[in-house]
Amino acid sequence: MYRFFVQPQVNAATQKLAGYELLLRSYCHDYWVTPTDFTALPMDQQVSLSYQEITNILKDHKDNPEISLNLNREQFTDRRTIGHLIHLKKSIKNLKLVVELTEAPLLEELHRYVALYRAFDIKLSLDDVGTDNPWCPAVQDILPFMDNIKFAMQNFRLQHRQKELLPSLSSWRKIADMYQLGFTLEGIEDPSDVALAKKYNAGTTQGYYYSKPVPYAG
Repeated sequence: MYRFFVQPQVNAATQKLAGYELLLRSYCHDYWVTPTDFTALPMDQQVSLSYQEITNILKDHKDNPEISLNLNREQFTDRRTIGHLIHLKKSIKNLKLVVELTEAPLLEELHRYVALYRAFDIKLSLDDVGTDNPWCPAVQDILPFMDNIKFAMQNFRLQHRQKELLPSLSSWRKIADMYQLGFTLEGIEDPSDVALAKKYNAGTTQGYYYSKPVPYAG
C-alpha cells in the first residue's frame, strides 16, 4: 500500500505557506516508511495518488500553493512519466507543479526532454545540492536548465559534516545568484535556522520546525 505524505514549504521572508512537497510512503509492518525503490510503484499510479492529494490541498488553499513531486533520473527521462505529468497539469486547473530531481540528469538528456516540461510550465528543481548533487562539471552544465536548487542542511548533520555546512551553504547561495535560480533551504529545525535562511536570502524553507511529512488532513 502506498500514499503520499505532505510537508509544507514556507516563504522565508513572510513565514507564510508557499507550497507542499509530496513524499511517497509505503505501508510496511504497521508503519509508513520511505520506499527503498521509488520505481516499484508505476508512475501512472503515483500520479493518480498525487491527483487525489493535490485536489484536496487546492480545495483548502485558494492562494494556489506550489506542489512539488520527486523524480529520479530514470523517471525524469521516461516519456511515459512526462505524459502522466502533462495529464496531471491538464486535469488540475492552474496547478503550479515543480519536479524536484533527486539525481542530476545528463546534459544530453536535458536537451532531449526539458522542452516538454517547459511547454507545460512544469518547473525543475535540483534537490540536495552540496551533498547528493555536489558541485562538479556535470552539475554545472545542467544548472542553466533549472528553475530552483534545494540545499538540504539535514544531510550535513546526518553525515556529521557540520563544519562544512556554512561554507557550502554560502557557496551554493552564490551559485544560485550566478545562475538566477530560486533557492530552497531544507532542514529547518529551530528559530536559529529560520534566521539563517533569512541571512542567506532563501526563497523558501522546509523542515521539521514547520512539520514532519504527514498525511494531509485538510
